Amino acid sequence: MNELFAIIINNFYIKYNMKENNNSIPSWNENTFHQLTAKQTVGTIQNVSKNIREYSLLMKETMKTLRETGAIPEMALAIREGSYTIRDTVKDLNDTTQELKRNGFVTDTVSAVENTLKSAEESITAVKEITNDAEKISPNTTKVVKDSFDLIKTETSQMAEKVMDGLKNKVDA
Repeated sequence: MNELFAIIINNFYIKYNMKENNNSIPSWNENTFHQLTAKQTVGTIQNVSKNIREYSLLMKETMKTLRETGAIPEMALAIREGSYTIRDTVKDLNDTTQELKRNGFVTDTVSAVENTLKSAEESITAVKEITNDAEKISPNTTKVVKDSFDLIKTETSQMAEKVMDGLKNKVDA
């Protein structure tokens, strides 16, 4: 036990001296062993004790200053007001979501999207019929138009599915 204590004090002494001399702290290496004399060990312990006293006084003065300036109650007040703001914001979000659900906003939106999709499909069917008629008259133009409408139909269907999935996820949430 005494040897372990000596190793810890020794490593602390080395790091303390390195820090005091050139701000370069070596990495902790338990394989490194520098034997200190009893006088050096006592000196190191005294330095540690002195530092503890100094830091304790500094902490005591800092707390006194914080208390005297009113910084602690001010911080507590800021934290309380912040928590009230977060609480109120979450409540507002919940109220708004519930209101949207009660008013059928989400359902109406989903219905409108479905109606738009049906109208788009009817329009695409009509355009296909026009394309078929035009194909009889001009085969090259018809192919370009038909390919374009097929692309539009595919992209419209994909977009409608994404919108529907997004709205359903909001309703479920």
